[in-house]
Amino acid sequence: MVLFNKYIANKKKNFAPGNKIYLSLSSEGFGHSSRGLAIAREFPKNDIIIGTYNYALGRCRNAGYNCVELPQELKLIGEKGAFDVKKTIIKNHSWALTFNNIINKEIEAIRENGASCVIADGRLTPVMAAEKLSLPCVVITNQSAFYPFFERDSALIRVFGRSFDWIMKTWLSSAEEIMIPDFPPPYTVCLHNLSRNFKVMKRTRFVGPLVSFDPDNIEKIEKPAKNYIAVALGGHSYRKPLLDNVIETSKKLPDTHFDVFTSLDANNLPDNLKIHRSVSNIVPYLNAADLVISQAGHSTAMELLTLGKPSIIVPDFKQIEQENNARRMEELNVAVKLEYANLSPEKLVDAVKKIKSESVYQENVNKFKEFAKEFQGGKKVAEVIQDYSKRLHYY
Repeated sequence: MVLFNKYIANKKKNFAPGNKIYLSLSSEGFGHSSRGLAIAREFPKNDIIIGTYNYALGRCRNAGYNCVELPQELKLIGEKGAFDVKKTIIKNHSWALTFNNIINKEIEAIRENGASCVIADGRLTPVMAAEKLSLPCVVITNQSAFYPFFERDSALIRVFGRSFDWIMKTWLSSAEEIMIPDFPPPYTVCLHNLSRNFKVMKRTRFVGPLVSFDPDNIEKIEKPAKNYIAVALGGHSYRKPLLDNVIETSKKLPDTHFDVFTSLDANNLPDNLKIHRSVSNIVPYLNAADLVISQAGHSTAMELLTLGKPSIIVPDFKQIEQENNARRMEELNVAVKLEYANLSPEKLVDAVKKIKSESVYQENVNKFKEFAKEFQGGKKVAEVIQDYSKRLHYY
C-alpha cells in the first residue's frame, strides 16, 4: 500500500500540471478563436501552445498565450457575401504542393513545445501532423458535412464537392474524437450541418457551447432605455442593407434604443440609434439588451443562447451554414429568421413585436441559458483533452 501511494503521488507530480497541449486554430471567422480561448482558459498558460495566423494570432497573443504563427491552409473567396466555390478552387490550385509543408510546420511546432495532445479547430493539417507523430487528436467543429456547400453549384463543382466531402470525412475519422460545441440533439443549432456518416458519428461528442467569456463575470452596463436592442453586424460590406434597414426600423420604434456594432458608415442617424465602430468587448451590451439582431454564425448563436437572449437572425446571403443555423434557431423558437431577399423595416418591426409579445422566445432562451451553465463546455473539453494527454505518460 505504501508503494502504491508513492506511485500515485509520483504520477500526480509528474504529469498533472506539465502536459503540453497544442491547439491549432483557423482564423477564418471570429468563432474559432472564441472557442479556442474558451478551452485555453481551462489550462495554465504555460501548458498550452496556440498555432494560428492573422486576426486570431493577435487575439490569442493579446490574451497572453504562447503562440506559433502558421500559414493559412486555404484562401476562401467570396463575392457579395456568398462563398464562391469555383473561385476558391482556382485560387488554391497549388494547395496540394504546399499542404505537406504546412503539415511539417505543425509537426515542428508540436515537437518544439513537447505537446502530448493536439486540438484542431477549423484546420486539417494539425490532424495529419498528429497522425504522423502518433499523438492523440481532438477535432472541434460545428460542421462535419461539407457537400451541401457544393450541391447548388455546377455539375463539375458538385463532382469536386463529393471528393472534398470524402477527404473531410477521412480527416475527421482519423481523430480520436470530434467535439461539437453545441447542445445535444434535439436541441442542436448546427444539426443540419452535421454528417450522418457512421465513422464520423461514432466519434462525435456534444460538449455544449464554447464561449470566450465567463457568463458569471460579465461587466454590468446600464441600459440606455427601457427598450433596448443590440445589433451585431461586423464590417462586411454586404451587410450594409441590413444596417440601412435597422436605421429605418429605429425611426419606426422611437421608444427603443439601438446600439449597432459595425465598422460600416452611415449618415443622418436618429437620436435613438448609436453606431459603435470600436468596442473592446461587445458581450456586456448583448447581455444588457432585450433582444439582439445579428447574422447566423454558429459562435454568435452559442453566445446568444448562453446569455439567454432572443434574437432576430438574418443569415448572410447564400451562406448555407448560416442558413441552416438560422432555420434551426427558428425551429427551436429562440429566434425569428429573416432573409436579405425580402428584408424591410416593416418586417424588422414585426419581428421585434413578435418576440416581445410572445413569451415563448424568452422562456426558451432562458432554458438554454440554464442548459449552458450545466454543461460547462470548456471544463468538459479540458477534462477529455487532459485524459488523452496523460495516456502517453502512463508508460
